[in-house]
Amino acid sequence: MTSLAERAHAAAAFIRHNNVISLHGPYRGEEHARTTVRLAAALGLDLDQITTTPDWLRRRTTPGEPVMATAICPDTGENYTFLARSPIHDDEPFELLGPCPECRGTVPLAEIRHLADLGTHLARPPLTAEEIRIDTLPDTFTRDEGHTCTCTYGEAL
Repeated sequence: MTSLAERAHAAAAFIRHNNVISLHGPYRGEEHARTTVRLAAALGLDLDQITTTPDWLRRRTTPGEPVMATAICPDTGENYTFLARSPIHDDEPFELLGPCPECRGTVPLAEIRHLADLGTHLARPPLTAEEIRIDTLPDTFTRDEGHTCTCTYGEAL
């Protein structure tokens, strides 16, 4: 078992190292590294079980460009994809991404701050287009760019 001090040191070293080697530059590199550290801590995973990529669909040019993070379950190999919509804000929840019940586009289905939030979401039956309740979904669900242009849940721009 690794001590808390050792894990904290490893997280700080991970962030410093990723700032240097990031293909996205030092600022975006730090956002990706901090997203990895935050999600790993929230889900109780090791840093090597999280991968991040820029979110090209929701991209913007302001600080805090969205980061997609994929967590891999060490026991089952199952992937869970999360969005850090504003990675420069450590207090904002991650959004668990999944298929829209109507258009099948990849959209936010739950806000995740810790492992119990993920457990609560996974305990629910899968959403269907007939049973969807907007009030149980994140506020960003209806304005997310992941909906297809014909989806009734997507916001017309």
